[in-house]
Amino acid sequence: MGKRVAEGIKRVKQSQRELESSILRRCASGRDRLDKRLATGVKIIKVAPGSTGSKDFPRLWKRDEGDRTKIRGSAEWYIPRRADLRRRMLFLHGGSYVVYAPCDSVYRSLASRLASQCGLCVLSIDYRLAPEHRFPAAFEDACVCFCRRCASSTLETCTSAVRHKYTCSLQDACAALKWLSVNGPPEVNGQGKVKGAPFSASPARDLFVCGDSAGGGLALAASMAQRAFVRERLRGVIGLSAWNDLTASTPSYDTRQWCPEQCWGDAVNAGVDRKSGREEAEAYLGRRGVQLHGRDWRASPFFAPAGRLRALPSVLLQVGDFELILDESVLLHKRLEKLGHPDARVDVYPRMWHCWHQYEEGSGLGTLSQAKKALRDVKKWVEARIT
Repeated sequence: MGKRVAEGIKRVKQSQRELESSILRRCASGRDRLDKRLATGVKIIKVAPGSTGSKDFPRLWKRDEGDRTKIRGSAEWYIPRRADLRRRMLFLHGGSYVVYAPCDSVYRSLASRLASQCGLCVLSIDYRLAPEHRFPAAFEDACVCFCRRCASSTLETCTSAVRHKYTCSLQDACAALKWLSVNGPPEVNGQGKVKGAPFSASPARDLFVCGDSAGGGLALAASMAQRAFVRERLRGVIGLSAWNDLTASTPSYDTRQWCPEQCWGDAVNAGVDRKSGREEAEAYLGRRGVQLHGRDWRASPFFAPAGRLRALPSVLLQVGDFELILDESVLLHKRLEKLGHPDARVDVYPRMWHCWHQYEEGSGLGTLSQAKKALRDVKKWVEARIT
């Protein structure tokens, strides 16, 4: 029997628990493989800088990669079949604010599956990353994406203000969700080709914000900053393994350390402790950034003041029981409940690691049921909140 056939048979025989353990060990050794497959029936349309008539969205930026400079900033629409173009989701990718882009295969896979499952038109943006653009650049980009008015002078005033005065950063955040609230996907003809610009000026009916890891924290921060105009359309914010506390202060940094003997704990972050977690945060916050900005709600929504937390739309937090940052979602949810937030929920998935949503293909070993279940749960949650 050939080796490939034998491996295939072994894959079929694995139980879900065995598959989970296999993926965990692969993650711990750096041999894991993230999802690549796109959801069927989802059309991807690029939104390049300059194509919307605004210099603020999408924002062109540059990254040095070795001996060449790469132009960045293009967003992508993910449009499922028979989608209501008035129902939209902003997706913010993870990567510790330093890596990844919407066009990376793992994030195309996740964004396309979110679009397909939820039936929403998903816009995934290429926000600016460190080290070229440190805090609060990612926050500004997430906000500007949501917020562009037809009168560009209003946005330019807000954008200038956020760069120079802390309190005015909220105006830029409000200017962000607005872009999506008044601009939707483009029209597509019978051959699947875009007619004209990669967007259409049309008001949204329902808006959601979703992000994973750093993008999850960014989604919460951006949602906190919105004015009434956007809040009227903003139905919910979804954090998938959300990185909410850049100070690494919660107990799960101790209780969820990877243990290879028991195959238990956060294998994706094997070897990470509080010190290295804070060092990772300072790649975005800058030198001494945890001390200077770590409790700023724009960087760590975990520390947001009560008024901002109460003003959040419906909140769904999904986190794995094995994650180092487990308590960032669990304790944030407890605080939301204590403050009287009317619709906040946290789902803890047994034996799941950081961003297990990216392992539906089981790292090449089979289908991970908990990854499929998590997106089905997102779908049900979204469907219960659309108007």
